[in-house]
Amino acid sequence: MHWSQQADPAAIGLERAFEKSRISLTLADMTLPDAPLIGVNDGFCEMTGYEPEHALDRNCRFLQPSGGAGPVRARMRQFLTDETVEEEKFVVPNVTRSGGEFLNLVYMTKLKRGGKVTYVLGSQFNISGKSANAVDMFDQALKQDIVNIGSLAGEHGMIVLGTYQSLASSHSLIAKTRVGQAESRQ
Repeated sequence: MHWSQQADPAAIGLERAFEKSRISLTLADMTLPDAPLIGVNDGFCEMTGYEPEHALDRNCRFLQPSGGAGPVRARMRQFLTDETVEEEKFVVPNVTRSGGEFLNLVYMTKLKRGGKVTYVLGSQFNISGKSANAVDMFDQALKQDIVNIGSLAGEHGMIVLGTYQSLASSHSLIAKTRVGQAESRQ
């Protein structure tokens, strides 16, 4: 996991979960202006081609094409402002650092401290050009990741299933637990 110098110590409690995952994970700080990324893992760097120093302290909009992401941006803004919705998924057109376009399936989860949304955890999957066969192979790779994070999830009594959403949700549950533990230590 790579962290911004602005990262809150409670957020760093997520480091172990982020390091264990090969899935692209990000953490945005909702308490800072423009909600910059304060954490990215190696999976994110591999998927996007951006080194941590080029991604941290920036809003994730930098991944969108020059014309923007289209109507999905309005849905994302609505999610971020709607206090009744904790998790949502979006398909967002993105561009790698080298200029390659891809479709990013993004699961966003709000993490709260003291009852206030403090962070947004993002779990991303490149779904470009995925045939039914390729999606099955991708799902198999995700199942292997589930095995790898199973022991960590088991520490918190969670059951982890083999789908995009459940894998993203397992990361969000772990993150919520870690943020809560860090908050109670303060």
